[in-house]
Amino acid sequence: MKAFQASLPLTLDFEVGAIKRMGEKVEPFGKKVFLMVDPFLQGSDLVAQITGSFSERGIGFVEFYDIVPNPRHTTIDRAVEQVRYSACDVVVAVGGGSAIDSAKAVAFVAVHGGSCWDYTERLGEAVKRPQSRGLPLLVVPTTSGTGTEATPFAVINNPELGLKCAIVNPLIYPDVALIDPQILVSKPPKLTALTAVDTFCHALEAYISIHCTPWVEMVALESIRLFAANARQCVEHGDDLEARARMAFASTLGGMAIASAGVTVAHALGQPLGAMTDAPHGGTVAASTPHVIRWTLPVGTDKFARVAGILDPSTLSLAETERAARLPDILQKLFTTLGVTDTFRSYGLRPEQIEAFAQTVWTSFNQDLACHPKKINSKEEVADIVRMCF
Repeated sequence: MKAFQASLPLTLDFEVGAIKRMGEKVEPFGKKVFLMVDPFLQGSDLVAQITGSFSERGIGFVEFYDIVPNPRHTTIDRAVEQVRYSACDVVVAVGGGSAIDSAKAVAFVAVHGGSCWDYTERLGEAVKRPQSRGLPLLVVPTTSGTGTEATPFAVINNPELGLKCAIVNPLIYPDVALIDPQILVSKPPKLTALTAVDTFCHALEAYISIHCTPWVEMVALESIRLFAANARQCVEHGDDLEARARMAFASTLGGMAIASAGVTVAHALGQPLGAMTDAPHGGTVAASTPHVIRWTLPVGTDKFARVAGILDPSTLSLAETERAARLPDILQKLFTTLGVTDTFRSYGLRPEQIEAFAQTVWTSFNQDLACHPKKINSKEEVADIVRMCF
């Protein structure tokens, strides 16, 4: 068996209704909260429950709603200034991946100083990598997709440079993640579909990564099984609390998997596309994943065949190579059923931008490319894959 280490240095609190105990969870960490919330939740009953639980325990709070998809480095730096000015000693995030990634960066930079962009991993650039934690951080995911509550990553967008890069540091894990399936039932079908696809792609890429271990394989395959059994139900019947709970668990498992094994080519392409066009992250990885699999085969045949069998049990009677070859079509059909049908072209990437886009992928996402089971040797190979995604 392959040697491996597994670490999940946070508390996962998975319970229907857990949100009502937010004050209880925060109290051991501090007396004044910097509360970062997705703006569409402003004035909601959810926020009222959270702030009410703070008030009941005498916990002060400052609310912050300036969060956008593909979170900006400038917005995060402004939030850090507010944390310091307000003397907040704990950060709480309520929202999707953008809110939680922003909060991970804010909690870290508030202690260590400078701009958040200085902490992002970029090939050939000087990067700050502190060796101690930031402010205490508690997060409440309101979507089932990013799994960021269980990763040491915080993805940040720099529109001025046209780059989307990540802080990668084991010290930015949240202290506590409250996963309450009850707050997921109100999410609209399109968002539900996009985040579900992101969950699947996390699990798939961790599973095929060269850094996959027996631990990652177990976690990733369970995430894929939960996605296969529950994604469509969540999209079509969003009030199904049990299906929502299982997709929430799948999302967290996907985050745990990429925390140990990383992501591969589909994310290396999807991240910068989101930075360039503000396309939704789940959509960008959906647009690339079937084509990346076609390009990768026959490398990884056994794993692709196994995933195909989970998604479409009717293929289990086929030979392994044929079952693996069916996976791209299975995925395209499934994504279409979920309503996720965009391409790189429809998201706004133009043919004349491909070479520059490939250069960005090659230089800024080389770490992700290096995790892929089929080696990519040049920027030109990246450009060829991008053309497939049109």
